[in-house]
Amino acid sequence: MIQAHFMRPWTERFLRAAGLTDGMSVLEAGSGLGDVTLLAAGIVGPAGQVLGVERDAATAEAARGRAVSEGVSDYVDFQVGSVDDFASETRFDALIGRFVLQYQPDPAATLGRLARFVRPGGIIVFHDMDFSNEDTSWPPCRVWDDSYALLRKLFHANGVPPDFGRGLGRVFLDAGLPWPTIEVVVASGGKPGSTLFPWLGSALEAIAPGLEKAGIEPPAGVVLDRTVTATLEKAVVEQGSHVLGSVQYGAWVRVP
Repeated sequence: MIQAHFMRPWTERFLRAAGLTDGMSVLEAGSGLGDVTLLAAGIVGPAGQVLGVERDAATAEAARGRAVSEGVSDYVDFQVGSVDDFASETRFDALIGRFVLQYQPDPAATLGRLARFVRPGGIIVFHDMDFSNEDTSWPPCRVWDDSYALLRKLFHANGVPPDFGRGLGRVFLDAGLPWPTIEVVVASGGKPGSTLFPWLGSALEAIAPGLEKAGIEPPAGVVLDRTVTATLEKAVVEQGSHVLGSVQYGAWVRVP
């Protein structure tokens, strides 16, 4: 939830820049707990419709509960299943997704298949990321840099490209789509209270079991529990460093 809150402004920026607006019907690939689904619902409103596709039934059920709590369940729904198995006679006004293509065995094939469910003139918008930057602080803060590197190491260990976002243009082309508009943004900070500290801290807490399973050790003096955010902030502030987060890529196109 912390990660979703941190990413929300950029995802919303990409969706609106692509042309998502009131009354549109939306298909979301890999909807998870529904963060992007609910964001899209807030843009298209009750005159629109949003369908999220999520492979895990329990996660989809939790997302439905959130839709009910937020009063949007009349025009938001979730379908359980793989994005590669999705089928529908409906043609949507928009196809969207965040942090989903990079986990597919063949991202271009997945995108090309899902694009068939978008009407001519509709929009396709995907938000992905890049963790490959090794220079994430200046002056260099070893604690921040080495902790940030854990994200990249775990992606590599699981066979997922940490720099996937920078290849979005090629993925669109290989999917048979026109070259997309691509926007790139990155968060930066360093002052006390910066949102970057809980962003990286919560991410490290979440992936701690995966790091342990992969045999990846945290930096000396860094414990991946509730103290990690404070550890990161203390190190960066004492060093007086300017630090960067992951690079966010938004890519969108209109279907011919």
